[in-house]
Amino acid sequence: MKKFRFFKFMMIALIAGSVITFTACSDDDDDPDVVNKTELAAKIQEAEDLLENTTEGTAEGQYMPGAKAALQEVVDLAKTVYNNADATQVQVDNAVVALNQAIQAYEAMAVVPIAPEALVGHWTFDEGEGTTANDYSGNNFHGTLMSGADTWGGGLPVWSTDRYGNDGQALFFNEGAYVHIPNNAAFSPANITISLWINAAEILENNRFIGLHSWNGYKFQLQSANKSFFTIATTDGIYDRDTDPPLNVNEWYHLAVTFGGGNMTFYVDGTQTQVWDNTPGTALPVTGNALVFGRDTDVYAADDSNYGEDLIIPLAWGGYLHGYMDEVRIYNTVLSATQIQSIFDTEKP
Repeated sequence: MKKFRFFKFMMIALIAGSVITFTACSDDDDDPDVVNKTELAAKIQEAEDLLENTTEGTAEGQYMPGAKAALQEVVDLAKTVYNNADATQVQVDNAVVALNQAIQAYEAMAVVPIAPEALVGHWTFDEGEGTTANDYSGNNFHGTLMSGADTWGGGLPVWSTDRYGNDGQALFFNEGAYVHIPNNAAFSPANITISLWINAAEILENNRFIGLHSWNGYKFQLQSANKSFFTIATTDGIYDRDTDPPLNVNEWYHLAVTFGGGNMTFYVDGTQTQVWDNTPGTALPVTGNALVFGRDTDVYAADDSNYGEDLIIPLAWGGYLHGYMDEVRIYNTVLSATQIQSIFDTEKP
């Protein structure tokens, strides 16, 4: 949406500049140039047909709310150029360019279906009992509820109330409790999107809720200011990035992060909050380590004496979630802003 608003501003500025210059055109020109407005008329009609035959919303095939009003504003300015007898060919051509770019920006706001094969795993935590967290992606990456380290209290995940108030349809984590999913190459795509709902019970330095070998693979967490924070190991180095705003405790939020194409992008409640464009490279593959929910890695060492050789993180360097989690999705591609918004709108209370 931020990029779309920028395009709208530029298009309005371009056309408005043409409108302002009408007053500088002479009415006394004895031999005025013939101005061809045919292309502008066709472009206006194309935009009006698009507005007439599309619907705003967050379902697949619809256009993000607010997109129509932005396009309509550019159409209205283009009509001003078309209807003015004093418009020059340069001004008409500028209006065509502006309207064409506005149409392209509008079409980019369409909610594009997510390819089914892009979904690596989807864990809803709706089981309500037992020790299995099922994967509903069709890939059968089912997880097992496990107790944390004794040093942390040895907690187990607890079936709990979700953001809708439904009992047994979310998981509560504390004291190192986690969900263990055996390693698979699918968990290490070159590009990635992670989407989930989180509700922190307290602010911790390392409130880590998803991990694949921690910073040697990737980890998603809340940091000391309770901001969304993502770390990923890549072919160009390890990146640590976060985003405003700080989150409140005891409140549900939808968080998403994407990595790929040189960018790391954060979303909070469906809204893009930060784009880091200084993260080149692709994610490194992780072999031998399980994917975990509720902490940052599956295995910890007693100390750091052998870390330089085996890269097994000491327990003292690790971290776990104290709070609730629900609806975890992992994709092997970078989802668009409209796709993230659509997930949020579909799942929000």
